[in-house]
Amino acid sequence: MSPDSNFVNRHPWLAALIALVLVQLASSGALKGPTLSAFADVVQFAIMLLMVVGTAINIRPSRGSARGFWTLMTLSAAMWATDYGYWVYYEVIRRVQMPAPQPGDTLLILHVVPIMMAAALLPHRMRSDVSPESRYLGFGLIASWWVYLYFQFVYVWQSLHFDALNFHRNFNLLYHAELATVILAFLFLSQRANSGWHEVFHHYLMGFLIYAPTSAVINILIQQNLYSSGGLWDLPLTVSIAYIAWIGFHAHKLQLEQAQEKEENQFALGVPEWAVTLAGASIPAIALVSFTRLDDPARVRYFRTGLGFAAMLVIALLIFTRQQLLNRRLRLLLLDSKQAYNNLERLQTQVAQSEKLASIGRLVSGAAHELNNPLTAILGYSELIADNQEVPPAPRGFAQKIAHQARRTKALVESLLSFAGQRSSSKRLTDLNSLLSNASQLRMGDVPAGITLVRDLQPELPLVMADDNQLLQVIVHILNNAIDSLEGVAGGQIVVRTRAQDDRVIMEIADNGPGVAEPARVFDPFYTTKPLGQGTGLGLSACYGIIQEHQGTIECLNLPPRGAMFRVSLKAVVRSVAPESAVVS
Repeated sequence: MSPDSNFVNRHPWLAALIALVLVQLASSGALKGPTLSAFADVVQFAIMLLMVVGTAINIRPSRGSARGFWTLMTLSAAMWATDYGYWVYYEVIRRVQMPAPQPGDTLLILHVVPIMMAAALLPHRMRSDVSPESRYLGFGLIASWWVYLYFQFVYVWQSLHFDALNFHRNFNLLYHAELATVILAFLFLSQRANSGWHEVFHHYLMGFLIYAPTSAVINILIQQNLYSSGGLWDLPLTVSIAYIAWIGFHAHKLQLEQAQEKEENQFALGVPEWAVTLAGASIPAIALVSFTRLDDPARVRYFRTGLGFAAMLVIALLIFTRQQLLNRRLRLLLLDSKQAYNNLERLQTQVAQSEKLASIGRLVSGAAHELNNPLTAILGYSELIADNQEVPPAPRGFAQKIAHQARRTKALVESLLSFAGQRSSSKRLTDLNSLLSNASQLRMGDVPAGITLVRDLQPELPLVMADDNQLLQVIVHILNNAIDSLEGVAGGQIVVRTRAQDDRVIMEIADNGPGVAEPARVFDPFYTTKPLGQGTGLGLSACYGIIQEHQGTIECLNLPPRGAMFRVSLKAVVRSVAPESAVVS
């Protein structure tokens, strides 16, 4: 394989560009007049169509702001290609000279606006904290200002009252102000982006650096009627648009990854707020200065005045809508912050409660173990004395009382050990519906008359991984508290309810009693509202420890207008098939 073939295979686009330059030079020397113009128009129009294809093929593989970037670049290329299509229509198809003003001048001067909007998208960054509405309104503010400048300074002399001198001067100034803005934008982006996007922005920067001065010279030649398609000045123009067209195909082969950025000091769009504000404020100033130009035709002055009012109305509506969206977003952020603060407070309460129970549990565990040995001896000897018939009745009666009190003390020690979590647990798949049904039948058999138990159990409730004996202890203890609270209450009712919520299983036990005086303290060790001697204050603390060991939550709430409710939440594992719904009296 020859060295020339190797070069073409390694650098196909560079080889095509060199071939294009050679063809342009050969055609300039070999072709003359209308034939040369037609050839140059067709070549440039074909390049513009390739530019549309090159940007369009990047839309589908992209996402987010990158997809918006390539969509806007495709729109710009299509507008640009349409302008070149007018040259083909007049000079190739109709074989007449391009009229003045040119029909495609509006597309030519406005095709830069989508490029600025594409650059403002900052496609190399992935912003998850910016709403799409804010982006679209930012686009509207950017586009409206440039479109206003076009109608204010170019359109009036192009279509409303044709003046070749004013039209060409204002056209060149505005068009190259747009190109200068695009060049600065790609310079900024090329310095901020990495890897693939840096390469894309750098190529666009170089392409527009070649195109901008060439376009300026050609526009001056057109103004002086010295330009004809296919001349030597078309060579750098053709090279620049071919270079820009190649960028889209080259970008399709690159790995264009977006960097995740959430810094608060980053702009949602590549335009600072002060620039948008300055652009909006400049419209009435421009309109006022234009109206004071008494040398301009009255038609132009009145058109500019009406245009200024219309532009201010559009800008004001966009700014107002954007502010409303920002206010709504701010309200949502405040609500999220409030919810996060409440969650943090609840978590702090749970952590404090867990630390309190852990420290007391360690103390209680040590004390309970120390009490167990002497209690066993006291209970054993007292029972021996009580059962010994040779001992007089009076001492045996005392021994029985000692044994009774020893058994009570031993039960208290068992409660202390349970509270301290010293008993081992064996977890397995457990159906809360079945557990609640068993606990209800177990406890409600000897309840006082007038108390009703209502079961509202969700069918096909997911199972939980739990120690069913420990959960049964929790349920029975909460039921006992509910029954005690309904003592003396007419029409007492206990409602047991289960439901699935997301990946959790919720169990609620509620009563219509007087409620709890201090719901936040019911899980504190040794806290009780029962009369002296009727409660140790360790039952609910032990329940709290059991639920914590099962990685769940338990809370106590007062219900309006009266009553209390205990809510237990456990992580769901798989779905059960046991429906339960009944009323037990």
